Amino acid sequence: MEEVWPYIIDIAMTLGSTTILALVGFVWRISHKVSSLEKTIESMHKLHVRDLDEVKRDIEVIYNNVDKNREWTTNRMMSIAKEMN
Repeated sequence: MEEVWPYIIDIAMTLGSTTILALVGFVWRISHKVSSLEKTIESMHKLHVRDLDEVKRDIEVIYNNVDKNREWTTNRMMSIAKEMN
């Protein structure tokens, strides 16, 4: 029985070190995935903010043009009405 104990200890040490290395690798891989997902979310947030600003700018341009067209239409109608008198 004494001849078997060194082999059992060797097997236990091998399994223990393999388990520790696997755990370290697992934690490293999970942390890498989390950091890459954080970068992806940050870039998507920047794109969303940029798109939102662009839409707001487009709406402002459209609103300003509508206001100008309405004013032009009102002035044109007033000039036509003046010509009718």
